[in-house]
Amino acid sequence: MGKQVDMAWNDYLRGRRLETGDGCPVDLAFAAYFYRRAAFRGMAEAQHALAFLYATGQGVGRDEALAVRWFEAAAAQGHVSAQHNLGVMFAEGRGVRADEQAAVRWFYHAALGGSAEARRWLERRDADPAVAESS
Repeated sequence: MGKQVDMAWNDYLRGRRLETGDGCPVDLAFAAYFYRRAAFRGMAEAQHALAFLYATGQGVGRDEALAVRWFEAAAAQGHVSAQHNLGVMFAEGRGVRADEQAAVRWFYHAALGGSAEARRWLERRDADPAVAESS
């Protein structure tokens, strides 16, 4: 198990360096390659990074449905930014059918995790936390 975690972490860091140009030229396609390797090993941070690339079409073909899948994988592990981004995807119907209840649920989880943006979204809509808690 430890070796898989180390490999995932190394792949994630390679992807991050390639995405940001830290010590190398920016190469988003190659960053996606390394994020994907780490994501398939279950690393939430890599799953979120890969989902973001798919959602924005950076380095990969834009595929919002696949972005949702990767955001869900990261969110299920408690990744707060992934939970927030899932809320956005459900609220805006990006990659999934628009679903206000699902959006409230994911924004609620993100707010519980400390996301000020998610909390503001819920407050602007006067969303009922009971909807999220019952899901």
